[in-house]
Amino acid sequence: MKKQVKIPFTKMSGTGNDFIVIDNRSKYFTGHEGQLFSRLCQRRVSIGADGLILVEEGMRAPVRMHYYNADGHKASMCGNGARCVGFFVKNQNWMSENHFTLETDGDLHEVTVKDHDVNLRLPAPSQVQLNVGILEESSWIEGGMINTGVPHYVIFVKDLDSIPVNDVGSRYRNHKKFPGGINVNFVQNLSYDTLKIRTFERGIEQETLSCGTGSVASALLASKHYGFSSPISVLTEGGTLVVAFNTDWSDISLAGAVDIIYEGLFDLPVTYME
Repeated sequence: MKKQVKIPFTKMSGTGNDFIVIDNRSKYFTGHEGQLFSRLCQRRVSIGADGLILVEEGMRAPVRMHYYNADGHKASMCGNGARCVGFFVKNQNWMSENHFTLETDGDLHEVTVKDHDVNLRLPAPSQVQLNVGILEESSWIEGGMINTGVPHYVIFVKDLDSIPVNDVGSRYRNHKKFPGGINVNFVQNLSYDTLKIRTFERGIEQETLSCGTGSVASALLASKHYGFSSPISVLTEGGTLVVAFNTDWSDISLAGAVDIIYEGLFDLPVTYME
């Protein structure tokens, strides 16, 4: 029998977005284990999650996260994942303060943890294009494309519950307009400060219960198209997120609940890492 290494992990949820979070300060994982990460994220046959996060000490901040989608491919950012990491390091007593800096690929984010509520600061968005010109459904309104850490395509609809998110989301996610693929958000305006959202996530390739960067993207484009002012409550299938921002989008934050679902160990043959 091959010797096994037991790897501790924490299963976490950020308003329904669930993640496998691993303390990688020992650098046991190099970050090139995408096939393994994908296998661990498979539901019913493994731990199951929307993504996997390696947490390490940062070069420019006390904490750094590396995020991998359920398909095993690395992504530059995940809003709910970053909020989960904030709660994780505080809960593990890495950080004594409730306010600290988190490093992701290319950016630094201020995190504030208060009980199970985690607030994440985000930089100004990029690649904003209000008129993409690809929407086929005449009764919907194209909100546009925006990058809030990862790219999002936003569509405003009148009846969110009736939308076949997986079917339509897949079509726009793979549209030729977006060579690298894109996340697709379907958004319904409930009031001047409240949105309801459903998201088809790239790299997971299906609807998820929540999407942090998608909630930010939708709130910002709602402010542009409909004059909504900050803060905006975003109702996801997994819970409520609050997006706050200045009128020039120079100071953006994403806040909501984070929970630990369970902690455990998974067995990994030593030969896998050789």
